[in-house]
Amino acid sequence: LFLASLRSYSCRRPISLPETVKAQYIQYEIDYLTSRAGDIPPRILPPQMDAWYTEDFVVTKIKGFFNQFSLIQIADLKNKRVSTLLNFFGNKVYYRGDKGELPAGIVAPAKLNFRNTGESSVIGGLNSEQVEVSTGDEVFNIYFTRDFSVPRPNLSTPYDAIDHPLSDFRIQLSYLEMHLSCTLNESRMIESEIFMIPEEYRPVTRPLMEEIINSLFTKE
Repeated sequence: LFLASLRSYSCRRPISLPETVKAQYIQYEIDYLTSRAGDIPPRILPPQMDAWYTEDFVVTKIKGFFNQFSLIQIADLKNKRVSTLLNFFGNKVYYRGDKGELPAGIVAPAKLNFRNTGESSVIGGLNSEQVEVSTGDEVFNIYFTRDFSVPRPNLSTPYDAIDHPLSDFRIQLSYLEMHLSCTLNESRMIESEIFMIPEEYRPVTRPLMEEIINSLFTKE
């Protein structure tokens, strides 16, 4: 009964949302910073991430392996919760995170310090400002944009303290380190069902979701 009610909730369009909503679409090119993902060379890994930014949700999607794999994150900005949906060779599972919890599989440095450098650039058509990030182990730069705005745009990343959408940044999924950079941005009308968890996905715990993700990217 609990699972049935959970599925019913997750597949229903939120009452406050219309059938279509306006979103800022960003396509990010992915550069893999690790030489291999287990026995998988980066050249066959997904080359891009799609993101849709709205006032209530941010959705990101990575797909690849001849459409046999997809990883979707649905960030509920008002409730500060992120759902992770994984489809691997027809096996479809999801984990709905607790409030303020990073998505399953995302690895955050133990420490993050930010410093605005005053430098700027245009990345994928977005006017972007540079931020120096220090983890204690390394220092690197990321960029954010003020060209559009949504509340808590980086809820799905370790950079939630930055109040503006990211146009160029680094992130780690399992043991896979990635550099993402905007190559396309445009305003779009999208169907609000993109914010819902389809019925064919079954709920799993965070440990199980992360075990599955790790097995996909680190199996030798």
